[in-house]
Amino acid sequence: MWGLIAVAAAVAVTAAAIAAVAVVVTAVVVTAAVLLAQMASARKDADENCIDRVISDPVLPCPRLTAVWVWDPPHTTDRRRYVNLPKAWDPDMNGREVELKGHVEPRIPGVVVNFNLIANPDNEPDTPAASVGASATSEADGSATVRLTLPVYGGARFKVGGKTVAMAQPVETGELTVWRKVFYQITDMESPAAEPTLSLAHPADMISALTTAFDPVFFEIKPSTKSSATTPYQAHLTQEQRSTLETSLRAGAADDRSPFKMNIVMCDTADIVGTQEWTDNATTAAVTTGWILKWDHDPTVIHAQYESAPGTWSALTNVQITAAPGQPEWIAVSGEIPGFTAGSTVAVRIKYRYKVGNAGGWGGTTGTLFMCIGRDRRADAAKPTGADLQQALAHEIGHALGLVGTTEPWRDTDPRDDGYSLRHCGYKTAGGDPRCVMWYMLGGGGARLQFCCSDRPNDCAHYLLRTDYSGLGWI
Repeated sequence: MWGLIAVAAAVAVTAAAIAAVAVVVTAVVVTAAVLLAQMASARKDADENCIDRVISDPVLPCPRLTAVWVWDPPHTTDRRRYVNLPKAWDPDMNGREVELKGHVEPRIPGVVVNFNLIANPDNEPDTPAASVGASATSEADGSATVRLTLPVYGGARFKVGGKTVAMAQPVETGELTVWRKVFYQITDMESPAAEPTLSLAHPADMISALTTAFDPVFFEIKPSTKSSATTPYQAHLTQEQRSTLETSLRAGAADDRSPFKMNIVMCDTADIVGTQEWTDNATTAAVTTGWILKWDHDPTVIHAQYESAPGTWSALTNVQITAAPGQPEWIAVSGEIPGFTAGSTVAVRIKYRYKVGNAGGWGGTTGTLFMCIGRDRRADAAKPTGADLQQALAHEIGHALGLVGTTEPWRDTDPRDDGYSLRHCGYKTAGGDPRCVMWYMLGGGGARLQFCCSDRPNDCAHYLLRTDYSGLGWI
């Protein structure tokens, strides 16, 4: 019996052992299945992120080693960049600091993109350098940004190349060209009550005609937010009257384009006045100047004197103005030396105003310009056209932009300009003809319709190209 019991026990032990082995085998099978599932998952993860790649996978390379750089619009096309205007007005178009954006494909983070600056070989020799960041690393969405800093030099052109390690050559942006932009308002003068059919409104093509002068120096002239107004008629504007009118119009002209805005005021006439002193050693009591072109808008005589004692000047008596026979625009000033002694010689001086000429326009650095069109309109209601005014208006805008400074080597040294804060261009051709729109008189064509540019850096065009107009302080 004990033998039977022993056999039964042995059988029980053997069954338990077999059961244990079965459990182990089952566990091994389950573990193998789990490992196979994890390996499949690991391969899938490796396709998406090379850090988790299974070492034995020989096929799929790391995306960070194959990603390529692509520029985003608008950086793929050639564009103008208005470096003088505040960037906040239009970040995609304004300011020297340009943020160039793009992305890598596939869109993954952590890819390093290297950048290089490409200057146009036709840039002016004195163009300052631009600068660009050396590299950037892609963000979570694969995007990256690099900053380009442009010079203020008008017409300077640059591209930027971007390249990852997977690329044989960089891909380039469109070309950025440095431009400057200013804005305008046109204020038309109302018709005179005595001549209701006389229009002093600007010609429709007045601004478009300016491209002849300003495109070559990379200036764009555009209408301001407030671009039109009117002002009551005035028959003639003296210097004092121009100043008064400018002040009265200034506040109403300011808008959200200020201070990069000019106000072009159309007017009837605003002729040029000069002053001169006539001197003589008189041997008679009566003295008379030569013929003077009459100035109608202020008193002619400033002073009329004789030297009554050494260093002492006293007023002449019986001072009169006499018109030339048949030519009332020409006058002479006469006077008498009181108590004159026959046979003596007495120093006399007469200072007077005279008309220098008819002004086509007036301008200055304050941003208010005057265009005189009354005479032309009276002669022909269709005149002046924009082309007719192109020279005068380009000239006055040139003054508003700082031409020509009193110390510039190419300035005209004519002493008649000594009373002004700016001068005119002194360049002439070998034959003695003026060759710049900043010459002091109107007339001519060709070179007279543009800013002189052949004497780098000392000429009007290169002054405009290199000057920083971000601090412009017009209206």
